[in-house]
Amino acid sequence: MILLAGSVVVSGATFGGPAAAAPALQQQQLQADGPSTQETSYLRVVHASADAPAVDVALDNETVVSGIELGEASDYLAIAAGDHRLTITAAETGDVVYDANVSVEARSVTTIAASGEIGENASQPFAPLFIRDDALQPAEGEAAVAVAHLSPDAPAVDITVEGSDTVIADNVSYAGVSDYVSVPAGDYTLEIREATADNDGDVVTTVDVSLENGSAYTGYAVGYLEAENDSEPEFQVSLVEDATKSVTLPSVANEEDEEINETETPMNETETPTDETETPEATPTEAPE
Repeated sequence: MILLAGSVVVSGATFGGPAAAAPALQQQQLQADGPSTQETSYLRVVHASADAPAVDVALDNETVVSGIELGEASDYLAIAAGDHRLTITAAETGDVVYDANVSVEARSVTTIAASGEIGENASQPFAPLFIRDDALQPAEGEAAVAVAHLSPDAPAVDITVEGSDTVIADNVSYAGVSDYVSVPAGDYTLEIREATADNDGDVVTTVDVSLENGSAYTGYAVGYLEAENDSEPEFQVSLVEDATKSVTLPSVANEEDEEINETETPMNETETPTDETETPEATPTEAPE
């Protein structure tokens, strides 16, 4: 396995040594309705590493996610803003595959996608991908979908809706995350295609999804498009429900939920989570930029 240690700058710099500055997660900031009683941030973990076993995730040497497997997502976790040590280990052996400092801004919402490969000959080295959750609130009767491409051997892809001209994602390459696209709530067959200028490339695979009214989702493309043996998981899309206005994020220092107001981001206008809870679920089937 490959051990990554030290600090990583999420905003575009390279891996650094122990003296490097901790990364700032460049996130949408959630605005409290009235004075904030605590500096809180929200994280969840998606296992998207094609060749990694089930993993445990620890913050500051305390395990916060246990035994998460490929395509699965944890609940959102509430943590204090500031600097934290992020450690990812193989659940069965305890081997460390990632260990670095991260600096989390107050009232930010982040998905950490454990991605890449842990093998010595990895084509895409293991590294967490920090994805800003925009907490998009779809219009009444609609749902929103984004795509995160984390399949190490798959080419750039387009995602289209079978039987229509609707394009969910256009030319998304490895480690890329598309913007949300809103569609009427309902059942769909999504076509994953090799990317072309006209979004009409060969269909790699299809995925059946049910999109609920008012919900936002990210489809994580994981696994190997051309698995070489039975131990390599085949390409799949895991659909994970994202934070929206209807999702409550947990509190840290007390049991009271905090009201969240509308927030604008450079990518799109969003409304951020308030006080009703839905637990994100992954089904083997960008997140916003």
